[in-house]
Amino acid sequence: MKKIKSMFFIVGLFLFPLTTFAEMKQLPSGLKVDQVEETVDHIMEKYIGTEIPGAALAIVKDGEVLLLKGYGLADIEQKLAVDPEKTVFEAGSVSKLYTWSAVMQLVEQGKLDLKTDIREYLPENYLNLTFPDKVTMMDLMNHTAGFEDKADQLLTTDPEKVIPLEKFLSSEYYQPKQVFKPGTVTAYSNYSTSLAGLIVERVSGKGYADYMQENIIERLGMPHSTFATNYLEIPKIADFKGKSYRKNGDHFETVDWAFVNDTPAGSLNTTAADMAQFMIAQLGSENTSLFEHMSTLEKMHEQTYQVHELLPGNAHGFWERYSGEYRLLEHGGNVIGYTSQLTLVPEEKFGYVLLMNVANEMTGLRVDLVDKLIGKNESIEHGENSENDEVVQGTYRMARGLYTNFLKLLPIVSNSDVTIQQNPQGGINFISTMAPEPIHYIETSPLLYERADDTLTLLDKSGIDTSRIAFDLDDKGNVIKMSHGVISDYLPVKLKERVDINLAIILISVITFILYTIVFAVRWGVRKLKKKEKGNLHWATPLLSGAGLLVIVNSIILFSRFTSDPFQPLSQMRIHVWINWLFPIMTVVCAYFIFKHFKNSKIFGKITQLLLLFVCFIFNLFLLNFYLI
Repeated sequence: MKKIKSMFFIVGLFLFPLTTFAEMKQLPSGLKVDQVEETVDHIMEKYIGTEIPGAALAIVKDGEVLLLKGYGLADIEQKLAVDPEKTVFEAGSVSKLYTWSAVMQLVEQGKLDLKTDIREYLPENYLNLTFPDKVTMMDLMNHTAGFEDKADQLLTTDPEKVIPLEKFLSSEYYQPKQVFKPGTVTAYSNYSTSLAGLIVERVSGKGYADYMQENIIERLGMPHSTFATNYLEIPKIADFKGKSYRKNGDHFETVDWAFVNDTPAGSLNTTAADMAQFMIAQLGSENTSLFEHMSTLEKMHEQTYQVHELLPGNAHGFWERYSGEYRLLEHGGNVIGYTSQLTLVPEEKFGYVLLMNVANEMTGLRVDLVDKLIGKNESIEHGENSENDEVVQGTYRMARGLYTNFLKLLPIVSNSDVTIQQNPQGGINFISTMAPEPIHYIETSPLLYERADDTLTLLDKSGIDTSRIAFDLDDKGNVIKMSHGVISDYLPVKLKERVDINLAIILISVITFILYTIVFAVRWGVRKLKKKEKGNLHWATPLLSGAGLLVIVNSIILFSRFTSDPFQPLSQMRIHVWINWLFPIMTVVCAYFIFKHFKNSKIFGKITQLLLLFVCFIFNLFLLNFYLI
């Protein structure tokens, strides 16, 4: 009997700590493991079916999958449920993390150096750069290489029209203009990541998709994933791929699948189960399967760029975030019909990935998940006035943008600028169309402001933390840039670029051209009825106003064509720019004839003609500034 009691006692000693550990095991937020599924289910039910057709979620901790679950429908029409093991989603820009992992593999092997000029790895004269400074792999990772944005030809709906990577990225074919000095401005760049992928190709001697398949996908055991441009040729991808949708009012519309030209920046097709394996590898173990040495993984997670010492920054391609008491490494993704988010907490060996089959998800789901799984930042409750509150006032625009074609006009059309105003109670107000109301920030450190209320912007809901803002000043005390630390800096808007100024130019020009055309037509009709031969206005006046109307209508058609297919080659729309060139020519010609007969006009006629010429001069400057001529 004593032996039996002793055995139970010994067994109890082993069982007790195991049971206690299981009960104590928790997520970074403090949420216990056995509460995770119920908590996530409660969050997901708010969005699935109404805002999002279907989603798959994987949560990992300490090298294990804690939760792998599908929600909603992969195919609404067929009522096919999401299977987290098999349903394939497009990962969008989360693909970039795989490209950066490939880069770090080659760095580990001594084949790449992050601080070497990338032109040493590319064909001779491959890039046409504006600045003489070298561009390094680190610049590409940090999105500080200085390239403007570019969207045309990123995607195609015909796999036969996918362009080979080396041709697609070349300066002769697609390269966007370098508009910032390397290392000075954060401006998110698909092109930079694709350029890194091309370097992976050239250094490894293998095609990009082949390298990724062999060295990451197969190495990590991801059977339902691929970077192949034509994934329709792979049955386990094509047969299990969830349909893609966009929200339109109260219903979802099917979106055609696309094929990506900038493969390294956004072509991964994958499942939540496969992504779990990537997260486990990124969170590391003694025998991480992603790299040969643990030190490489640790290096990859080190910060590589920071705008302000108290702001999050970049870590070899990961975007940093601070949530609760933890440092997060993450990346989001958006592509036609799909949205994704991958978030890691390296110090806790915790991560989750969310894959959704809806475009541009900005519902608040991602905010809810971070708050519940990792922790929530507390808002600043009070603050004092600072002399910097007045200094940083102004209008700012995202550095990520288009600068050298007619799409430079997009911020004007979309009214996407941010206004910073001094708050009478102390601090500043952040005013943007991305926020439902002004957001109050308070200075907590020199030129660093923290959010003082719980108002969330659409950026927050899309996975970008806007809880902190920092400003950078030049030697004269003028603001150089504003930043949340990630994705894109904001630059002060020059007077000639301001939304209100340019909308006023457009409005005044439209009204002027319409009035002058109508008035001349009416006066011409009256003169005909009364059989008068001469009027106050020279014939060149209505000709010029009519040409102005033609340019406005032509420009509307131009943007209508663009919005119908944002990824079509812009070269197909050059005809509209060529037509617009008629206006400055007409302005010069008509001005010549107006001034030639100026002395024959009455005072009223002279004034009206001068006003028209002035409006035309300003409108020509507008067209020139926005590459509409």
